[in-house]
Amino acid sequence: MKFFSLNKSLLAEQVFNGINHGENDNQLKIDIFSDGEILPVYKESIRDHHLFIMADGHSSENIMKLLLTIDGAKRSGAKKITVIYPYAPYSRQDKNDHVRSSIGAKLMADMLQTAGATRLITIEMHAPAIQGFYNIPVIHLNGNRIFTDYAKSLKLENVTICSPDHGALKRNTDFARLFPDSLFAVIDKKRTKPNEIASMDITGGEFIPGRNVVSVDDMGDTLGTLSKAAGLVMSKGAASFRAFLTHPVLSGKALEVLYNSQITELIVSDTIVSVYEKQKLYNSMLEAEATELYNLGRSDYDSILEEVKAKRPKLTIVSCSNLLVKSIDRLINKQSINELNIA
Repeated sequence: MKFFSLNKSLLAEQVFNGINHGENDNQLKIDIFSDGEILPVYKESIRDHHLFIMADGHSSENIMKLLLTIDGAKRSGAKKITVIYPYAPYSRQDKNDHVRSSIGAKLMADMLQTAGATRLITIEMHAPAIQGFYNIPVIHLNGNRIFTDYAKSLKLENVTICSPDHGALKRNTDFARLFPDSLFAVIDKKRTKPNEIASMDITGGEFIPGRNVVSVDDMGDTLGTLSKAAGLVMSKGAASFRAFLTHPVLSGKALEVLYNSQITELIVSDTIVSVYEKQKLYNSMLEAEATELYNLGRSDYDSILEEVKAKRPKLTIVSCSNLLVKSIDRLINKQSINELNIA
């Protein structure tokens, strides 16, 4: 087998080092012409090999880069082409919600298969039914498994699991197994349009006061809804509010929203590798606040910074590399992968 990553990242490095079965990916060269045209070239024979091609990033350019790389592998005689796509793009477009709109998830499935992919490994699709768009095997990994060890390490007591909406009930009831004595609540919300909530309330609000509230969702985009949920939960008397998000899209002013929110801790995965850069930006916001206080005459910058970190939400990244490595190893060794999705 051979492993190739289309974007150099810490996640790709961790996955490659964890596999210990393949060769490195320095034999793939991707040329970009001055007009933006992309040309992937394999610098060695890949005939009859099983290729693992890891892609991250959901921009149009990255999608095109992946499709051309798969096509190049198919035309070069690769025996199998497994695409590792931790965050499958356009998975929010799983049905025709609007008159005369696209179904992006179906189009992505068609393009990957037409290009030549023979298998897909992905984590926590927005709608599990998207697997039905594919006529190739799809290894759909449960995003909750990424956070199992970290959640246990928190050693939280008096936990209430609060589903952010009714669509996330299964995901949250699954996560509740990590806290056997936890109670359960659900946020009821009415949405007027994407990224905008008209009203919000809690079913099971009596299980909130004085408790550590944990909420789990598949992705976080602008964080506007999550911020409102945190404010509502804390207004009910919660001791803390932690949110676990598999896919940290964090677009627009998401970091500013997080900075000013009542979220105690936001725990995310690195399925979208740009999250490491966003964590640096968020930390710089905390440092800027500490510097401003220091310039006002307070001494001991380090203690000021610790105070700022204590009062602002914490942003924690838990890598999904371990889950990906386990799934790849089981695939190579022809072992069951379903066990990875069992709590």
